[in-house]
Amino acid sequence: MYKYITSTTAIAAILACCCLAACKKSSNTTPSGKKVKGGYYSIQQYARDQFKMNKGIPYGFNKIVTHNGKKDTVVQNIYTVDWPFIFSKFFETDISDKKFLGHYNFSMFDDSATQTRNYFYEAKEDYLPTRKLMIMADLSTQMVKSIYIEYEKKSLLKFESRKLFYIPKKVIQIQEFNKALFRNPEETMTEYDFM
Repeated sequence: MYKYITSTTAIAAILACCCLAACKKSSNTTPSGKKVKGGYYSIQQYARDQFKMNKGIPYGFNKIVTHNGKKDTVVQNIYTVDWPFIFSKFFETDISDKKFLGHYNFSMFDDSATQTRNYFYEAKEDYLPTRKLMIMADLSTQMVKSIYIEYEKKSLLKFESRKLFYIPKKVIQIQEFNKALFRNPEETMTEYDFM
């Protein structure tokens, strides 16, 4: 009888493992691998579209980095700009995944003085790192005129704050403030002015 219980237990354990291995976590992708629509505004998709749209155009950039009050300037072209650095800062703030639905207050308003439609997302919970996302679009064409993002990450040992600003074909700004236990605070402003 003891052998029967052990064999039965072993078979049940194997079946349970097979069932668990066969179950897949639900995904937001279709069979073709494309994301399912229905989330909030996608910074990643917008950045990719902007990069593709402007790829090959010979833009020049005046890069200004101010780190703890010390300023450094360099002129760059579109091929020498550190795009992975820029994209990583913006992509980390993306709230388009469906898991964020319901976690942000959303409002939209038209501004007749600037002829813009403004979209505003604000985090409801303190644990969400993307605190604010503001998109200003042309009222008639709906083309994005600017994007502003506030991002914060807090832990027991570290505080990180970031403000991002983008005006198409004009400026990219990344302002960062980092404070860690037993280290001096650091403030860095990286700005790319289109030339």
